[in-house]
Amino acid sequence: MAALSERAFQTLQTQQFSNATHLNGFFLGNTGFDFIDWFNLHLAGKGAFAKRRIAPDTGEDLNTVKREFVEFWDSIPLIFDEDSISVIDFASLMCIAINETGGRFRSVTEICGRGAKDRNGVRHSGLAYAFDRIPGIKKSYNTIAGNVSAFDCFASPVFCAAHASLGLAGTLAGSDDPTAIDPVWKGETYPSDRFPTVEDLVETGFVMQADFYKFRGRGPIQITGRAPYRKIVAYILSYEGTNPVLNKYKNRWQSLSADDACYASSDLDWDEIFAQKRIVALSLRIYADLASPSRNMLIISKDLDSLNDDKRRAGSIWNIGRTISGSSRYANDDYKPRVVEMLETIAQHTGARV
Repeated sequence: MAALSERAFQTLQTQQFSNATHLNGFFLGNTGFDFIDWFNLHLAGKGAFAKRRIAPDTGEDLNTVKREFVEFWDSIPLIFDEDSISVIDFASLMCIAINETGGRFRSVTEICGRGAKDRNGVRHSGLAYAFDRIPGIKKSYNTIAGNVSAFDCFASPVFCAAHASLGLAGTLAGSDDPTAIDPVWKGETYPSDRFPTVEDLVETGFVMQADFYKFRGRGPIQITGRAPYRKIVAYILSYEGTNPVLNKYKNRWQSLSADDACYASSDLDWDEIFAQKRIVALSLRIYADLASPSRNMLIISKDLDSLNDDKRRAGSIWNIGRTISGSSRYANDDYKPRVVEMLETIAQHTGARV
């Protein structure tokens, strides 16, 4: 099992960073390269990172990726609720992004599209994928803890008023008479025999604004459900910065409670909000707080034995991989070896040009 050495631990544990300039300055001073260039030169395509590289998309250049890196890591206090972090904290979180989004720390919205087949070979696609419980594959987002069912969304005056112009609103809006809403919208099987599953604002836009679809996975680690999204609403309502997108939604929602803002918000609103790197950063903090409060994945132990421990407890590298993926295999075989390899290589290069 991969384990961080005493030498690397002692070399790295005192290094502290409060922003991207400090991080890149550390790598430049010790290796002559900023982090991304250093990673691509020394780790990408090798060992535990054999299939990983930090690279631009088609039509972009590497400077775009580097700007994203700076924008994200300038949010260290927001992510960690600390003024500064160690290089061990940095590597532990950076390896998540390298695995999940190619090192980009950007939001990826969960795609329903073709969905998935269940054990009987029946495909659950589009809206049905998000709505349905598919044994062995996913829970129903319509009934997961914290979400408001589509039934209750369709009965909400705030929801109905906000989305009245969208497809199926005339058929399904029920705030005037909730008793007329079909109870099927409380369940875990989408009524695809009566309603289309296509993700299209003209055809099904009203349904697409219900919690089960609107609050599906977003961010680099796919936060899901009203509970974390409500925390983002609360952050936006108290926001005092200069980001024009966040201020737009603050002004739009200022007369609403956080829950009513969740009803009134749209799927497209959330795509715009999650395009802001500050929200990507915040989503990691929220995920850590909600997913496993007693084993917070952002807490890294200052004790080597605890750091190397392969158990689900706060402080261990292994626990981060297990919390993110829900899989011990990923923690054992992919995540922890990458973090250890990155840290050992950083330690080798600390103090001398390579």
